[in-house]
Amino acid sequence: MSRDKIFDAAREGDIETTRACLDAGADPAALNAYGFTALQTAAMGANTTPVERNLAVLRLLLDAGSPLEYAGQGGRTALYLAAEFAPTTDAVQLLIDAGAQADISDGHGNHILVNAMMEDVVELLSRVTGKPIPEPPPPPPEPVKMTQAQWRAARLRIDAVFAALRPAGVVALHDAGYTQSDGFSDAGEAFLDGGGEAAGLHGVCFYTRQDLNAAKRASRLSLAFWGAPEGADADMLRVGRLVVEAFRDAGFQVQWDETAARRPELDLRT
Repeated sequence: MSRDKIFDAAREGDIETTRACLDAGADPAALNAYGFTALQTAAMGANTTPVERNLAVLRLLLDAGSPLEYAGQGGRTALYLAAEFAPTTDAVQLLIDAGAQADISDGHGNHILVNAMMEDVVELLSRVTGKPIPEPPPPPPEPVKMTQAQWRAARLRIDAVFAALRPAGVVALHDAGYTQSDGFSDAGEAFLDGGGEAAGLHGVCFYTRQDLNAAKRASRLSLAFWGAPEGADADMLRVGRLVVEAFRDAGFQVQWDETAARRPELDLRT
């Protein structure tokens, strides 16, 4: 049995395979290709795994010594990830009971309360950390129609960010098809034409003609993204964060809830 199977097994709540990997000598502190421990992948699997199986795998990995406070480059511990992904408080409470630090922020300074997914999880973490529940984000500004000159200027700024994403392993396309389906087809083709994962690519980002038309009417552009190899949540979030960070570094205001289900939205007036 490949020792790397422990990461997929942990994410899927596969208790038997996780235990077999550990028995075969898998290192519970090892990192997968994306820099996560098995405990972190188990935390990310909390939203797709039956609760009891997820908890059993988390306990198994904790008992085996998978590091509780490992954060990696993104600064997100297993508890931080559980708060992001878990649909109930169970996994979060288990990790807190195991001694996980709750009053933490990720590598971008986002406190765990900001990125917690469920209201019950937010309330639990607020009680544990003593931090107030964050106010909801302000509503988006009123739509403002763009002039041709404004769009051309915004297009040049977007193009500069897209050009910077390519060396980071993300294929980025302007005006990719008309619909989302068209866009993903065009982006997937560009990903493969560029050599795919073998060439160091690990994601795509694009906007469609529909997105372009909407942006010209409202000065806000929605971006689509996808993460290799399978578009799993961890892959999607890795690419989504990379894209959003690149646009913020370029001076754009970006609204995004840091989930794979929601597309980042650029304010083109900034």
